[in-house]
Amino acid sequence: MMRKNKKSQVAIFVIIGILLVSAAGFYFYAQTIKNPIEPEVNFVQQQVPVAFDPVKQYINGCIDSVASDGIKLIGKQGGYVSLTNKTLNKASFTITQNPTESDAVTFTKNSELEIPYWWYLKSSNTCNGNCQFSTKRPDLRQSDNSIEKQLERYVDLELKSCLNNFKSFEEQGYKITETGNLKSDVTIASNDILVSVDYPLMVEKENFKTDINQFFVRIPVNLERLYNFASTLTNFEMKHHYLEKHILNSIVAFSGINKDKLPPMSDLQFKFGSSVSWQKSDVKNKLTQLLDSYIPLFQVDGTLNYERNIFDNELQQRLYDSTLIPVANSSYGDIATYFTYLDFWPIYFNLNCKGEKCSPSSANSIIPLATFGIQNYKFSYDLSYPVLVEFQDPTAFNGQGYNFEFFLEGNIRNNNYMGGNFSILETASGSERSQLCDIRTSGNVTVTVTDAVTKKPVDDAQIFYTLIDESCFISLTAADGKVIGQFPIGVGGVVNVVKDGYIGKAIEFDANLDSASTINVEIQPVLLKKFIVKKKNVAKASTGWVFQDNAIDLNDKESAVLSLTRIGDETELEFSAASVFDNTQKESAEIELAPGKYSADITLLANERIVIPARERCEGGILGIGEKCFIIPKIDLGEGSTPGEERFSPGGLKLNITITPEDLQKSVVLFYVVNVDIAGVPEIDRYIEDLDELAKVEEYSTKYKASLQPIFT
Repeated sequence: MMRKNKKSQVAIFVIIGILLVSAAGFYFYAQTIKNPIEPEVNFVQQQVPVAFDPVKQYINGCIDSVASDGIKLIGKQGGYVSLTNKTLNKASFTITQNPTESDAVTFTKNSELEIPYWWYLKSSNTCNGNCQFSTKRPDLRQSDNSIEKQLERYVDLELKSCLNNFKSFEEQGYKITETGNLKSDVTIASNDILVSVDYPLMVEKENFKTDINQFFVRIPVNLERLYNFASTLTNFEMKHHYLEKHILNSIVAFSGINKDKLPPMSDLQFKFGSSVSWQKSDVKNKLTQLLDSYIPLFQVDGTLNYERNIFDNELQQRLYDSTLIPVANSSYGDIATYFTYLDFWPIYFNLNCKGEKCSPSSANSIIPLATFGIQNYKFSYDLSYPVLVEFQDPTAFNGQGYNFEFFLEGNIRNNNYMGGNFSILETASGSERSQLCDIRTSGNVTVTVTDAVTKKPVDDAQIFYTLIDESCFISLTAADGKVIGQFPIGVGGVVNVVKDGYIGKAIEFDANLDSASTINVEIQPVLLKKFIVKKKNVAKASTGWVFQDNAIDLNDKESAVLSLTRIGDETELEFSAASVFDNTQKESAEIELAPGKYSADITLLANERIVIPARERCEGGILGIGEKCFIIPKIDLGEGSTPGEERFSPGGLKLNITITPEDLQKSVVLFYVVNVDIAGVPEIDRYIEDLDELAKVEEYSTKYKASLQPIFT
């Protein structure tokens, strides 16, 4: 009986042992399990015996290395692993040493780095009438030449070179035999890139062997997000022409009737005889320097390297702010953005000159007693130039960082940006996902947008709904000014209405789950109005300084810098306008205005040298006894200035004004400024106390505000 019990115990242990061995085999030998990668992606991973795990890890390491190299090439080359290898890239490119006649830009002469345009003039630079624009932006997914497919072909082509026929494993006694073809599969997911490779292998060592065929790596690069960001900036350029508008403003700012400046687009000089002229090649060099200096000023609002500089001069501030690019519906606070033009990238340039010499057209009168001359400076700029846009994501590749680059092309013809039929580039499918924006369960909301002045419906106004710090694009208004649709549900929402040429509005609104709602919004139009500036003097008399209520034209040495900031209600978006007026602009000075209240800040500038002579002054004592005398030194307000370019401010205006819709129906706005006429005081009669008057602009503006209100005619 005892012997029988022992046999039974042995049998039990044998069974347990068999189960343990079976469990170990189940654990260590090849099997497949489904592992969730993303909500929309499932990947089949394969387990291998521990003895063969180094082989699998080695292959995964090569996949990671090769795929990472491919992704970096895609970043450097605007979405392409190669622009010339037809095995990898099915698209065709025309590339020359002239970047404005190419589909891509060669970074430097004889360089292998070529970066495509995501928006450019496809036609010849000299096209006339039927000019075509195009894009070389690849699809992110699905199509045969998408970034996903290119990366798959790159891994297929380069992986075996990395594996090097497994020579290092042969030296360790392994025998590795291909039993099928290598095929990779790439998925660009929401936050990273997934690379799986099907590569059937028989791996043997000593008396053990196994089949391995499934390999998988994750690449920590959020390429979808960078791709969508690039598409957003490209669409913004296609629609709003921010590259061209800023350069046009810069050309205007640096032009004038001076051979050291750029030729003016439009200017007149009443002068008999010789005129100012320019060399066309010199103008081209100046424009190249301007692009090199001012393209890098562009910034994208809200990005990692965004920093708004503050200037003391309001006009400088407004010009600088025109380089700030808003991005709606997205937050890219961890991505740095850079814009670059390098002076060795040739531009296309033409100016309506007679050969190399650029001169005005002249008209001279020789009628006795009526001799006069007119020099008409009217120059038309044609310009095309490449702009490199670069994104830097410092968090990618686990903190090593990643760059994505592409080109846009600026195109100006006849002093204006080139238009072109275009279709907005779609972002990646499933990109910028938002549960809030996708779940719209309110009752139907009708938003009606009308012009606050004409009371007519406003079409193509953009309607956004902001809730919990996230903005959802709802739709564009139709021809009747209406949008009808469902909104996300929540408390504390804001409806934003935005349209070019109008002051936007933000209306508090909480969408209701059941009932329909109506929102009526009036937006103020912005109109371009001609204006002039005249001065009203504060003159020195025997009784002191006296305000004179008669208006006087500015002289040839004076100019006025206008800055108007609109004081809107809490629902209106900020609006301000700036411009410059001088005597040469009597017929052409313009400024954007909308009805409303404004804080007007006008600075009067004079190119004139003002000197306060040195004087002896004595104080104290009685009847001349015990007086202390001292010299007040000469004060030269233009000291240190270049002769002929002295400048000081003799006055201006600081006043709140109101502009009505009826005012804007008039043709011209006349602004007045206070001028402390210190220049009209003979130098011998000027005293240091006279300078105190220059600090009283705001005081005079308030005291004589009734006489300084603008007039609309």
